[in-house]
Amino acid sequence: MTFNNDPVSTINAALKLLNGKNDINQVVIGIDPGKNPGVVVLEDGQVSEVHHVPARDVPGLVRQILENYPGKDIVIRIGNGARLVRTQLINSILDMGANVEVVDETGTSPSMGHGIHSFEMSDIIAAINIARLKGTRATKQEIEPSMGEIKRIQEYSREHSNGKTSIPRDLARKVAKGEMTMEEAIEKHDNPA
Repeated sequence: MTFNNDPVSTINAALKLLNGKNDINQVVIGIDPGKNPGVVVLEDGQVSEVHHVPARDVPGLVRQILENYPGKDIVIRIGNGARLVRTQLINSILDMGANVEVVDETGTSPSMGHGIHSFEMSDIIAAINIARLKGTRATKQEIEPSMGEIKRIQEYSREHSNGKTSIPRDLARKVAKGEMTMEEAIEKHDNPA
């Protein structure tokens, strides 16, 4: 038997029951936006999950987390950095009917001490700090990418395709606006209809 047809969710639900965590009052998801966002879950102020995933995987991860807390009022707090990624994530998460707040993320990323050289760790700590800050309620947002942002997406398409292709500006703009994924843009460029 699995919870939400997902073995990981089943294990997490069982652990919560065993640890007496069935009565959670507040759930907050914190997101430090960027190319590979840090994503955390706080249950009554305590960190219960941490993730570091590509930005394109965040909406699916958030959906899975929301499904793990049926009937709970969940607040999703996202930092105000990484404008394009942040806006795409806000719009995707709002489409799920979730409550999203934008948080001023100034000072949320720590300086890493000696022997710690992990961007993942910094992004996760920033996400924890973001989750603990109050924000302003987010609404759907229009995305109009700058030429610099479009150029970065074009460069990323070359990296993403192992140097095989660089998508044109019109497709890069659609990727920036969240109208298509990088994979879809590369496929469309490589195999025009």
